Amino acid sequence: MSVQTRVVVDGRWTTRTLDIHQILARNREEKRNMPEQDFLPQPQRPVLGILTQTVVRSPAVRSIIPARVRHRSKNDVVFVYDDAIVIKEVRGGERIEEDPFQDISLNEVIEKRDFDSTILVAKVWGLRREPKVPKFPGKYWNHHADTHKPASPTETKPEPLHENEIPPQILVLTLASRMLLFLFAYHDVHEQVHFVSNTYPLPAQAEQMEELGCHLAVDPKSRAMAVGAHQNRVMIYRLKGMAQIRQEVQKPGGLDDKEFRPILEERQTEVDGVILKMEFLHPSKEDEHHVILLLVVSRRTKTRLVRFEWDSRSSLSKLDRRPPQILPESHRIPLLLIPLTYGTSFALVCEHQITVWRDILTGNARGENCQLEHYEPPEEPSSSKTPPIWTQWARPMRPTERAQPTIDNIYLCREDGVVRYIDIRENSRPLISSNHDAGILKANFSSAFATLDLGDESNDLLVAAGEMGDGGMWYFKPRQPLDLIGTFRNWTPLRDIIAARVRSSNSSLVRSVAVTERLFACSGRGPRHSVITEIRVGTEAVKLGLTIDLGELAEKGILDFWALPDRSGTGIYLMVGYAADTELIFLPASIEQDPQAKSEIEEFDLAIRTITAGSTAEGYLIQVTPRSIRAIAQDDDILPFAWMFEDASITAASFLTIPSRTTVLLTVIQKSDCFYLHHGHFGTQDGRIAFEELGEPILLPSEASSASLHWVGDRIIAFVGTLLGTLQVFTAEAGSTFAPYFEFSFGHPYGICDSIAMLTTDFQLLPDEAVEEGHLVVCGLRNGVVETLWFDGGNKTEHKQSESLFGGQHLSLCERLEIGTTAVKVAADATRSSRAFLNCEQTLYTLEYLRGASRANPGLVNKIWLTDPSSAAFQQGQLSCFAQASINIPQGYSRFAAGSLFYLMGSSLVLADVSSSPDAGMVPRRLPLMGTPTRVLYSERLNRLVVLYTNTTINTTGHTAARQDRPQGRALRPAIAFLKPDVEPNRPHQDERDMLNALKATEVLSNESFLGFMEWFPTNGKRQYHLLVVHTLVGQTGSQEAAGRLLFFSPIKNDLGEVALVLKIGQDHDGKINAIAPYGDSSLVYACGNDIVVQMLDVDSKKFKPAVRFPLRSPAVHISVDGTNIHASTEFHGHHIISIEDRLVPKWADRTSRSSAHHLVLAEKSLVMVTDLECRIAGLWQPAQLQLDRTAPLVFEAVLPRSVTKLCKIPRPRWQGRHSVLQREAVIGTCEDGTIYQLSLLDEPSWRLLAFIQNVVMRSDRIRPHLDPRAYRRGLEDLLVKDRNKHIDGDILIRLLERGGRRLLLDMLGEEDRNDGWGMFESLTQDAFGGEMPDGDCTEAVLGWMRVLLLIAL
Repeated sequence: MSVQTRVVVDGRWTTRTLDIHQILARNREEKRNMPEQDFLPQPQRPVLGILTQTVVRSPAVRSIIPARVRHRSKNDVVFVYDDAIVIKEVRGGERIEEDPFQDISLNEVIEKRDFDSTILVAKVWGLRREPKVPKFPGKYWNHHADTHKPASPTETKPEPLHENEIPPQILVLTLASRMLLFLFAYHDVHEQVHFVSNTYPLPAQAEQMEELGCHLAVDPKSRAMAVGAHQNRVMIYRLKGMAQIRQEVQKPGGLDDKEFRPILEERQTEVDGVILKMEFLHPSKEDEHHVILLLVVSRRTKTRLVRFEWDSRSSLSKLDRRPPQILPESHRIPLLLIPLTYGTSFALVCEHQITVWRDILTGNARGENCQLEHYEPPEEPSSSKTPPIWTQWARPMRPTERAQPTIDNIYLCREDGVVRYIDIRENSRPLISSNHDAGILKANFSSAFATLDLGDESNDLLVAAGEMGDGGMWYFKPRQPLDLIGTFRNWTPLRDIIAARVRSSNSSLVRSVAVTERLFACSGRGPRHSVITEIRVGTEAVKLGLTIDLGELAEKGILDFWALPDRSGTGIYLMVGYAADTELIFLPASIEQDPQAKSEIEEFDLAIRTITAGSTAEGYLIQVTPRSIRAIAQDDDILPFAWMFEDASITAASFLTIPSRTTVLLTVIQKSDCFYLHHGHFGTQDGRIAFEELGEPILLPSEASSASLHWVGDRIIAFVGTLLGTLQVFTAEAGSTFAPYFEFSFGHPYGICDSIAMLTTDFQLLPDEAVEEGHLVVCGLRNGVVETLWFDGGNKTEHKQSESLFGGQHLSLCERLEIGTTAVKVAADATRSSRAFLNCEQTLYTLEYLRGASRANPGLVNKIWLTDPSSAAFQQGQLSCFAQASINIPQGYSRFAAGSLFYLMGSSLVLADVSSSPDAGMVPRRLPLMGTPTRVLYSERLNRLVVLYTNTTINTTGHTAARQDRPQGRALRPAIAFLKPDVEPNRPHQDERDMLNALKATEVLSNESFLGFMEWFPTNGKRQYHLLVVHTLVGQTGSQEAAGRLLFFSPIKNDLGEVALVLKIGQDHDGKINAIAPYGDSSLVYACGNDIVVQMLDVDSKKFKPAVRFPLRSPAVHISVDGTNIHASTEFHGHHIISIEDRLVPKWADRTSRSSAHHLVLAEKSLVMVTDLECRIAGLWQPAQLQLDRTAPLVFEAVLPRSVTKLCKIPRPRWQGRHSVLQREAVIGTCEDGTIYQLSLLDEPSWRLLAFIQNVVMRSDRIRPHLDPRAYRRGLEDLLVKDRNKHIDGDILIRLLERGGRRLLLDMLGEEDRNDGWGMFESLTQDAFGGEMPDGDCTEAVLGWMRVLLLIAL
């Protein structure tokens, strides 16, 4: 066999015919003669995992459904999110005619977030609510089936809740996982709320874009239900009646959720076309068994009405499909389908009109139109090119006596917040007898709009959740403006985020400048809803409106203060303690009275320092000073008590009211150089308060630094901190003397306890015991440390850090938290027994221990954020001290501010409420803007937030008055604002919106858009310049004429602190500038079109040198520089790393073609974390040596429910630094829908252990109750060998910790015995704990270790 080939002969290429064997022999000879090459060994790819957990959930609400899904007496509202539901209860007190329903609020009851899928549609099914007119007008009512009772502000149960009673309504949801879910809640005997659900699988998807479940309709009489796809298919279900379900599910011992099966029969039917709307119609009274399903279907440019009918008493096999009716061209795309309550009529709402259709059963429905176009022009005409559309409707509840069967009252809500109230009457001409404006909600809305049931005769409560701004509750009274009575925060969309080390200076008695790490993001849209959001996570304390400037009283240096109830019942006293004396301030409950900055109670001694003060359950007010003990009673007929000390002084004191309603007082008294412990109790004798000492004084080893009394079991426990760094513990029975109990040593320098609090929570004392009530002693030390001690209360356990004086050892260290560097004050929360307040370095925190945890689990520390309902930009100052008003107010005393907190902020006294937000969450702070923000950065040199935003203006010239809602043109103008981080900017009038803009109009082209910017500090080694570099797009994206510019501005600050921009250089480029980053001393790297460009500035001549370019396959959307490496994330072709040498050299490239969004370089790990628009997060490794294929190996990959668009690093708080398993910095990822994730890297042993636990719990229906368990069939070892993603879902692990922890994990491991589950668990635990098994119970140690890994850095 021969082939023709070209060879070189005498320097020329010649065609020769050669034998194939001759060619192979020549190649083998050349290979033998080739010198050997030394190939460098390829480095081993690291094995790392990624742990993701949701820190902040999206505030975007899909729908709002009023439904009594817990109990017939509970006025609940269900908020439906993308992947969760939250049940809230409408609560309120007395109604004030001049200020109606101002105290109504929505209080969160319970949330459910374990759907593991997107919620497509939610509806309510069950009995229809029929409210009645209250018998006593002027009260707010919790409605019952037959009776109405007035509800006081403190009433939570209007009537007994039975745990075996099914509520009158049930929630129905369709999930993207092709599941149909029925759901309701109930209260158990301990008043805990639980869910009962039943899941039905939907048929498999027949077409790619079908998505069965995107339409859901429920029959008004709850006899049937329909689930529709986008096109071609509908599932129809016949349902059981509520009476039958109650009979099957309600049992004498409780609810049998296994018998909860609402569906009787199902049938699938085909529909030819795209389903636009689907609803059941109300049957006529004469034909109550008639079921009518109406669909609006579009096919081939025609829209049709498709109708299905059947008798509810018969099978679905007798389903009758009626001939379709074609709608007019004006109804081609209806926005809303509204079933009316009479005569099988319905209304179709289009963009410009609403049409009421009648007589559809005749086969030829007749419609009557009512125009909507000329009503109320757009609230924000500049927000869109097109007029706003109607997005949702709601039918208000009407009392039975007032409701008329032939009248429908409808609210229509438009996306710009315009609300119309419509009356539709069956026998009137025209059918729509009333069509008027209800008001403007001043927000942007989608479908989250509803009316709530108040039992009012004529007034309604509207509730709506904003789409790109805040939502709220509005009280609507006929012929009066809407009254906003509450808001729902919304921080979507999150377009950009930065972590800034802000230099803040708060006004205080001692001025200080602190640098703190803070997060700022761009949120909102339009001139009214655009803000810069400061992302804060913690416990919210809401200002109650009372703020008093103490002035000279604050300048004296306040050490502490105490809240005392007022005997007259008109307010509250605040006793302020100084180093040498005491002041008394009276705060009236009525806003009509002025606070008395200096008040007096004759029986108190205000000329000396107060050690402690407060009230007792007996009605006594007590003050203890270094030289006296004083007590006064509420009844003036009872004479006060005063005990003066002549040759001794009190150094510490505490008092306690025990269950027998006797008040016990503990004092530490100094006599000469000795310190003695005294105690006694108060009583009455001969018409006066008496005090009786009990027992002999007890000599203390040193001076006391603190004292605290507590009732534990049936004994009184006294804790006394000493200057020796010990905690002395004493015990006594009621009415007996104290005896030494034991001593605990903190064991480190400056471990002096200045304050003590005792918390009560549910703990698992031993691995095999049930969860019992336990006690924690929280000690605030002078060195900024908080030590939490487990108090056994007499159990004879061995702990080497406690030395018992009686042979028993009862204190053990749970954890040690470093809060700051100065003394920490701790105080127990009177409203929550498992939580304490901490005050350190003029900052307040909460410390809480979760119920059902073990002693190895860490406490949750959250910062307290003070908010002002009247100012979204309110920035709290330095909080130097605090006091909480008691909730155990004696009869006859004022309950004003009971349980509330008093703060000293600078020189101002502030009253705030923390009980309304018991759990930590998002507490955003907002700085308003006049345009849509797109980018934000923090300038340390200017101490300003620099914001790039877009102003939109319209031109209505030449239009008539009737058409002013149709703008002739919209002009988008980029703008730049400089905002002080701690100061609220004045929101200018719409006509003055350029007030914040630092740009001049002449510096921006007419068709130019600003895409981003950065600060740049070019230098030549002698002088440094400060520039703001803006990259732009000129023209339209994707067009051939699209170009870009680089604009170099110099920021200049004047004497008033205002910043102006001066344009220095403007560079024109032939492509859009997508991203930019600094390099070296005076170079820039930017993406121009598909090229990466490096350009150097000659600082001396102020001219740029010729640029160096490197082409990419698609434009780069994000650029960063690490050393000499350029990291470029591209629009379509993944991530690229380019080395800057004498030229640009490609170094690494992503193996996957991904639509990148953002990246973060983790240089210490040689990793790049890349996010894309397909909801993935990838970890790409950069080995020190080049590989042959020049691709970056994939280390891990996580798939999330939504795309992460921004990544940034934040430092962990000080108190988390003691955990060696935590990294010093955490990675935060944000999504446009407002979701914030925390991303943590895991080493191989940690990842393997967590992957094993995750694989076990993913099989359990207690963790994932609404997914088919057969969908997770992998063996226990699969994740340890074959899984390339290495993704650990922290939200799944949190469910395990919340729903049983150790006991649940043991049950799951027991179910895996056939796979040697326990053996694998022990082996992996030993590897994760450094080769040694942890002391004590293995599962308890692992769960505690998991809680540490899941600590939130925000």
